[in-house]
Amino acid sequence: MKKLAVPGWIKSYAWFILANWVVFTLFRGIFLFVFHAALVPQSYHELWETFYIGAKFDARLACALAIPLGLYFTVCAFWHGARVIRKGISAVYALLEAAVLLIYFADFAHYAYIAMRINYSIFKYSENALISLQMAWETYPLVWAVIGLLVWAVLGFWFVNRLQKKAFAQTDSYRWKGNLGWFFAGLLVTGGLMFGQLSQYPLRWSNAYHSTNNFICNLTLNPVLNIFDTARFVKADSFDKAKTQQYYDTVASYLGVQHPDKETLNFERTVAAKPKAEQHDYNVVVIFMESLAWNKISMTNPDIDPTPFIKSLADKSILFTHFYSPTSATARAVFATVTSIPDVTSFKTSSRNPLIVDQHVVVNALRDYEKYYFIGGSASWGNIRGILEHNLGGVHMYEEGNFEHEHRNDVWGISDLDLFREANRVLNKEQEENNGKPFFAFIQTSGYHRPYTIPADNAGFELKDIGEDLARKRSFVSVAEYNSLRFSDHALREFFKLAEKSDYYKNTIFLIFGDHGLAAPQSENMPRGYVDLNLINHQIPLIIAGGPIKKPQVINKTASQVDILPTVMGILGRPYFTRAIGRDVLTDPAPEPGALIYGWAVSPATIGFVQGDYYYHSQGEKEGLYKYAADNYNEDISKKEPQRFEHMKALAKGLYETSRYQFYHNQKRDERDD
Repeated sequence: MKKLAVPGWIKSYAWFILANWVVFTLFRGIFLFVFHAALVPQSYHELWETFYIGAKFDARLACALAIPLGLYFTVCAFWHGARVIRKGISAVYALLEAAVLLIYFADFAHYAYIAMRINYSIFKYSENALISLQMAWETYPLVWAVIGLLVWAVLGFWFVNRLQKKAFAQTDSYRWKGNLGWFFAGLLVTGGLMFGQLSQYPLRWSNAYHSTNNFICNLTLNPVLNIFDTARFVKADSFDKAKTQQYYDTVASYLGVQHPDKETLNFERTVAAKPKAEQHDYNVVVIFMESLAWNKISMTNPDIDPTPFIKSLADKSILFTHFYSPTSATARAVFATVTSIPDVTSFKTSSRNPLIVDQHVVVNALRDYEKYYFIGGSASWGNIRGILEHNLGGVHMYEEGNFEHEHRNDVWGISDLDLFREANRVLNKEQEENNGKPFFAFIQTSGYHRPYTIPADNAGFELKDIGEDLARKRSFVSVAEYNSLRFSDHALREFFKLAEKSDYYKNTIFLIFGDHGLAAPQSENMPRGYVDLNLINHQIPLIIAGGPIKKPQVINKTASQVDILPTVMGILGRPYFTRAIGRDVLTDPAPEPGALIYGWAVSPATIGFVQGDYYYHSQGEKEGLYKYAADNYNEDISKKEPQRFEHMKALAKGLYETSRYQFYHNQKRDERDD
């Protein structure tokens, strides 16, 4: 029997695919090794399926990279003269391989930062390129990364150049006979590997989501393909009037719309003033604490006590224990808090969309208040400047470059401690100059961020080493992150020390909350359902503190970030009107509890609704109802409680569609909105 003679160019083509396939699989193994703390014992049995499906994704990428080389080999097989561009082909592939490695580098850094694989939204960082580059420079070993990319490019040039030499070393490689057959055979195999499975439909990104465990799904993904898979979902957001009308009755009832009208989609509510004796001119300070996640604070971590001051403050204040951020990004939190509309845009953030910059804000009803916004960096970050300055009437912006005593700490601007000092100084001074005129101030911290810089001027803060292993078990990625949160708590303590000495303190309400939750895959201090259902990315504390709070109170009812400003208006007893999602959750009788959850970082996005111990969760065509804190948290109980399931589904879908509609229908309209 005659031995099958495989042309050299087919062998080289196959070697290229195989080599890349092996490298990508190796990267997956490295990813597992680096982030293995996120892998819980219950998911060990899923690793084989993870690597099997992941290998098919890797094969698809390897084939996609190989196709241009294969076409070049095919041309060379029939036309010897095409080989004159051999060096150029090698150079192109050197750049291509370096680009792929760069994506893997970025993916590792991205996941280490926010426990999320890289996707098309990574390009949003180019809008603040200098800040993004500086943060990367201060956080990651960029010099070594660049050296690695250069070495990889050289190896890629050498490898492809060598493959080309091997491809046509045999004299029969230039024979027409047989080459056409090998071309179609190679095409068939390549197509099969890219199709990915024996099925009517090809391998899709949804195959990666074969587990309820987030880490397992993330481990399955290929970062390069994930960028392309998510790119098509990144487009300009709009609204669907028909769907908004479909859920209108449920949403209108939930919001307490006084004059419901499905045809005109009226969501306006007018809240009357309380009796004169119940009205107050309290000052208000709303404090966004960067990444103050429920799973990281002392209430859920008593043994390592990362936020002792926040715990002591909560003990003598009003504490919401089931409070949520609709989404997991700071700019989205700013938009949601200020406008009372969840930022459910599918790409970037609503603050970056000039088409919806005009928004009604309920605190503008406080015409007699001075308004302030303090941020340690620049308000141009995330384009939040437009939302704030355009919609908060007469707001005084204090940002980097405007402070009297300013010492830049890192990429995020001045330290949280300096920010609080400056805010207290300004508020004290303004109170004196304005004869005690009430004020409404926002303070946005940002120090609890990589690179976790503790300033030299730190008011006596001392580092604490609890060990890396314990830090990971208690929801932190490192001891450095643990100390960064401790410093954030320390800075807040110093602010209250200063405020208590001021004239304004006794008449001031403080609202302290996290801008969003923060992923921590191990999190042994939390019920597993919070982690696997990704609620730790959303659950945050809300503390209402200050001189006027006389009676401590713990509120376990579910509420949301969008409820903050309407609740403040209720505390003040002032009249206002609103069209937005937020409600006064301290009013009597209290409204139906609940919080919309929107996961923008995956495609399709997740849409959920939390109410008490129940969580409705949907992604694409998959949906279910879960008791997230129970041992059997991943059991879908929608068929056991169909009425609850349908109601929570209608609220989740309805609030999502209504929020999209309100982006374009919540503009300032008359003198009440000035």
